[in-house]
Amino acid sequence: MKISFAKVMLNDFAFDLEKEGLKFSGNLVKKDQTSVKCEASITGEIKHFCDRCGDDIDLNLNEKINLLFSDGIYKDVQDQLENVYEFFDSQIDLDEVFISEIETYKSDYFYCEKCKNL
Repeated sequence: MKISFAKVMLNDFAFDLEKEGLKFSGNLVKKDQTSVKCEASITGEIKHFCDRCGDDIDLNLNEKINLLFSDGIYKDVQDQLENVYEFFDSQIDLDEVFISEIETYKSDYFYCEKCKNL
């Protein structure tokens, strides 16, 4: 789902996406001429594996996400850069953000119940 930066105004612009048992929903609000604030959450269950033994496990997500989307190169150094997505075609690609946030979450270490107790 792509949304033009020009379509996001000062009022909340609600969005809702679903992919592989996960739901990404929230609001976009224009912060200034070239940036949009995103307050969202990712909820649901996703298959993963234990990082110790490799067994299949289910991860239950209920993550709050606060991001900033920039139309072009982001120049304000007051915000933390790890929470900024830069887009260069005046379009916010929420599918790309959704996939990126899921992969970031999965990059952490997760253990099954038997490995947690070792």
